[in-house]
Amino acid sequence: MSEANLDEFLEKFKEEEGLLAFMAISAQGYENLALDIADMRRYILQQKDIILYYEESLTNAPDDVGLPTE
Repeated sequence: MSEANLDEFLEKFKEEEGLLAFMAISAQGYENLALDIADMRRYILQQKDIILYYEESLTNAPDDVGLPTE
């Protein structure tokens, strides 16, 4: 989209969506947003690795055969 086709874009968008809203963000705000998303992605991947580690630990745990029962 450019300034040349802005009017055409707005008309088409209003026809398809019915509601028009704008959001503005500064260059610094965009950078902060990108860093926050990267940090959330890192955290989620780290949590997935921790969950996988515990799932594998429980799956590969030795049986309780031979252990005393109270």
